[in-house]
Amino acid sequence: MNDIRTETSPHAIPPTILVIVGITGDLSKRKLLPAIEKLVAAGAAPDKLKIVGITRRDVSAKQVLQALPDELPHGFLTQNMSMFQMDLSVSADYKKLDAYLHELEIGLGEGVQRLFYLSVPPQISQPIVKLLGKNGFADKPGTKLLLEKPFGTDLETARELIEQTKQHFAEEQVYRIDHYLAKDMAQNMIVFREGNALLAHTWNNEFIERIDIVASEKIGIEGRAAFYEQTGALRDLVQSHLLQLAALTLMHPSVTRNLRNICQCRIDALRQLHIDESVPFTRAQYSSYADEVKNPGSLTETFADITLKSTDPAWQGVPIRIVTGKALDKKATEIKITYKKINEYESNELLIRFQPNEGIELRLWTKVPGYEWKVENHSLELDFQETFNTSTEAYEQVLLDALKSDQSLFTTSEEVIESWRILAPVQHAWSMSPTISTYKPGSNYDHIAG
Repeated sequence: MNDIRTETSPHAIPPTILVIVGITGDLSKRKLLPAIEKLVAAGAAPDKLKIVGITRRDVSAKQVLQALPDELPHGFLTQNMSMFQMDLSVSADYKKLDAYLHELEIGLGEGVQRLFYLSVPPQISQPIVKLLGKNGFADKPGTKLLLEKPFGTDLETARELIEQTKQHFAEEQVYRIDHYLAKDMAQNMIVFREGNALLAHTWNNEFIERIDIVASEKIGIEGRAAFYEQTGALRDLVQSHLLQLAALTLMHPSVTRNLRNICQCRIDALRQLHIDESVPFTRAQYSSYADEVKNPGSLTETFADITLKSTDPAWQGVPIRIVTGKALDKKATEIKITYKKINEYESNELLIRFQPNEGIELRLWTKVPGYEWKVENHSLELDFQETFNTSTEAYEQVLLDALKSDQSLFTTSEEVIESWRILAPVQHAWSMSPTISTYKPGSNYDHIAG
């Protein structure tokens, strides 16, 4: 399986200018800038790389770097990051930005690629996309656009956003980020399934009883009232991260060894997914949420529980449950594969863990040593951190793949459309309901669903 993901030497990556819109924001400080330093330290970044931070205020690169964690070295950024002050709503400022980037390109040599990372909400990013396009940025070879979720709020708005973007940028220029796809564990899904006969031969409805994809959080909205009141659990996690995990679980990667086609494998899996309307889908809100957002009539769900079914012959009859919630009893993101019973013993379970610790756990029945016939359930575990003593942050992989023009771990427009299509019946049903149930913080998700 060595050809499933080809490596690109950093020397083969063209000279690059990475433009970050939202350089002073939380994502930039916590994830993007640290990821750049780590890529450089690991020798994975291109030989020639410049960072340009876009800011409306008069902020220096030194001020931005001072806001980074003290333990993070930023020697590369100190030498290679500059700031450009502009009004992102003024077309003339884009001409000035283009001239500034051109000056940087002269020092970098031939074949420079420009990456525009829009670390801002969609209502801000879409006007920027339009002005970048109108000012000719998309026409320059090697220009790429990196966009953060959410990609719409429903099927209709997602289509509108995608069409607006297509007016200015080709699909191959657009990198829609779902950082869950860049997690080591998500990438390992292919290797676990295809590289191990134990799983490869039993990964279908002949052996698997059900699939549960769970994202349980102990924290509440943590001061993100304005964002969450407009979003909710279904839009925040189910539409993006959790449906992508479902696609990784259900797709058929053995069809191709060409990683560029992995996106198509995910699309094919999503196309065959539908809401199982015979199973009630649940929304709920933790009891103190309405007070936190200062909206006693809020119908925003902090908990969502839905069940899907697939028309893929390999998965027909297997319920795929997706559940997520805030203010629950534990922090855990995992995929639980429950195998069919073959005798009087309970089912075997395979756990694929994403948080808090990436790893895999297989629960097996075994006889307890001794004279008596006593059987217990025990686990075989692989903890990534303990085994490899290293890990890669998802945003390091996101940036590296964008630098290498590898879109396999990014979400295509078709995936966005399919995910909203899947959830449309749920959104419609909830929009017609004037009530929402509540749950006590610290609850277990199974108790809420029940």
